[in-house]
Amino acid sequence: KAVVSTQSTGAKQFGCKVVGVDVVANNIASAKKFQAEESSRLNVHFHEANFFNLPAQIKYEMFTHVWAQVSFFHNHAHLRKCVDVAASMLKSGGTFILVDYYGPRHPVFTRDTTKKAPDMEEYIQTVKDAGFDIIIQEDASRHFLAGTTCLRKIAGEEKNQVEMNFYDGRISSIKEKLIGMVIIIAQKK
Repeated sequence: KAVVSTQSTGAKQFGCKVVGVDVVANNIASAKKFQAEESSRLNVHFHEANFFNLPAQIKYEMFTHVWAQVSFFHNHAHLRKCVDVAASMLKSGGTFILVDYYGPRHPVFTRDTTKKAPDMEEYIQTVKDAGFDIIIQEDASRHFLAGTTCLRKIAGEEKNQVEMNFYDGRISSIKEKLIGMVIIIAQKK
């Protein structure tokens, strides 16, 4: 069993139960639409919820994997609490996968101005302090830049000025090292 953001790949490839949690209703709707198009036999369940206030039906469930993708950064003032929630839902020996932004606070990426955004080292140390052994840690900023550059190209082809401006700002921020992306795979002790 895995609790993740709105991902259902594990259910399709491995037949596992997947629970998706997201605070954005549109993300949940998109995930459910994708699930309906893929197969109604997938063992995937989606919940619109805050990670700090999970639905009762999953709050005390234990999972083999927790995947947090581009979600903790938006609550970076509470990074340790986010990682502790992930740890509390994992069985001993379970895998925690964290893919998230890092870097100084930048208005394009964060709504929480109460604390400086974590750098990559703070993410790594926080995960260790929460009772995990780090298996893989990677600065994935080059992938972040490549993906953003592709999205900028599509926006340009569609002549979508709002998205072009957004992606131009993001590309500039990545190149200036104001923002980056971290990947951490860790095992709960």
